[in-house]
Amino acid sequence: MTAQAEQGAEYGVTRRIKDHYELTDRLGRGGMGDVWLARDLRLDRPVAVKFLSAGGRGSDLDRMEQRFMREARLTARIGHRSVPVVHEWGRLDGDDGDGLYLVMELVHGDTLSRLLKQNGPFSIHHAAAVAVQTADALAHAHRIGVVHRDLKPSNLMLTPDGTVKVLDFGIAAVMEPDPDEPRLTRTQEVLGTPGFISPEQADGGRATERSDLYALGCVLYEILAGRPPFTAGTAVALLYRHAYEEPPPLGNLRNDVPGDFTSLVMRLLAKSPDDRPSAEEVHGTARAWLAQPSDRAVPRQPSAGSGAVRSASASVSSSASVGPAPSRRPVPVPRPAPSGPTAAPAAVPQEILDQAARGDYVGAAAALGRRLREAGRPFDDTEAVPARLTLCDLLLKAEEFNRAYDGYFALGGTLRRRRPATDRDVLACRAGAATCLAELGRTNEALHEFEGLLPVQQHVFGAADRSVFDTRFRIGSLVARTGRLREARDQLTALGQEQQRILPVDDERHARTDSLIARLDRMLAKS
Repeated sequence: MTAQAEQGAEYGVTRRIKDHYELTDRLGRGGMGDVWLARDLRLDRPVAVKFLSAGGRGSDLDRMEQRFMREARLTARIGHRSVPVVHEWGRLDGDDGDGLYLVMELVHGDTLSRLLKQNGPFSIHHAAAVAVQTADALAHAHRIGVVHRDLKPSNLMLTPDGTVKVLDFGIAAVMEPDPDEPRLTRTQEVLGTPGFISPEQADGGRATERSDLYALGCVLYEILAGRPPFTAGTAVALLYRHAYEEPPPLGNLRNDVPGDFTSLVMRLLAKSPDDRPSAEEVHGTARAWLAQPSDRAVPRQPSAGSGAVRSASASVSSSASVGPAPSRRPVPVPRPAPSGPTAAPAAVPQEILDQAARGDYVGAAAALGRRLREAGRPFDDTEAVPARLTLCDLLLKAEEFNRAYDGYFALGGTLRRRRPATDRDVLACRAGAATCLAELGRTNEALHEFEGLLPVQQHVFGAADRSVFDTRFRIGSLVARTGRLREARDQLTALGQEQQRILPVDDERHARTDSLIARLDRMLAKS
């Protein structure tokens, strides 16, 4: 027995499985089991063997076996070049060990997670090729009722000939509890990978075809931006963010990605499954970018030694175009109307205000920015400050969070050198900058800024002011984002009670606070 086979025996696996699969090396180890390199002695070929264990839950093994059989048969029916071929499945018993095993095609290559770590963000052309091949495989699988449930960069492998292989189809379904069982395991871990789990799964629902598409959106976002759409210190905090937070716009992190491709990725990350594009639409839109000149690609891309991604044969097509991403508005910046020396109306032409009122924040911001540059006023000119604040607000509403933050930060720094810390425009800049930090996913920095801002607002405006309520709501939502769900719920409950006492019954802040408390209750019930 080899050293590797002996090591396999320690984990309940013997040297040979069913007499004709001989284990040689362990290729990988994950939360659902080990993957081993083996040789099929009957056909004299290398294969991969995946082992799944009931994890000490012997009473569950029969149930798992039934699901395993179903999923293995369905996966074998997919018949797609991007899905490894299933050769055999079975159950170990007696001298062979304890658990389930799956024998499948041995795939050579590197996972996307490894390529991303080695080479950084993918070029647009390469990311589009990943999207085309993965969406094509998902479309084939979904047509016969197979849902992956655990799509992520480590389950997508790039072979030397440029084919993307989608690994572990259906494996997560085998480990999933029965419908009447809790949605969390006994260790409080959601079935699936928290960083790529859909909002409906994070909120207690079951995985569907649209859940796979959300995960594909997470994958494309990460390989283009070089970072996942959400990060958090704990699994619970990460699930909360997937369920209830919006990711930073991809365009803010990677400005060379074409607008329709950016829109496609952000639509895949929609909270509602019905708002996500189909696999066919993803395939059609991404395929269009494969025809673009490859010199548009950024230098950082998978190395030649790993095999450049190439286009798959287009067996699924779609002529549907990708529309703009669903509108999303951040929580309004808590800024009362200025008074005192800055009370003069901002020098913003009515046509720009009308443009903003129609929802064209990008155009309005561009027009106002040109006007301010042409006027050539000093940065802290008293009459220009309201217009500069309006420009920052427009950039925030246009989701240009980096530019808005720079504007608030620069204007606030200039004003603080000439005005007291309690000045209303200074406070407006602080609130705006903190809001941008929150929208950019810089949670701890945003929380620190809002917590420092709150006592000053309470001193200047009074505890019952609407801007104070807005800041308190922001603090509660950011505390929840860090994973401190119970603390956030306590803060928001107190806020809701005070708002009920002070604000009119039709004020939108009531529904906003109640909705977030209800979300936290659902998350706490699962923890």
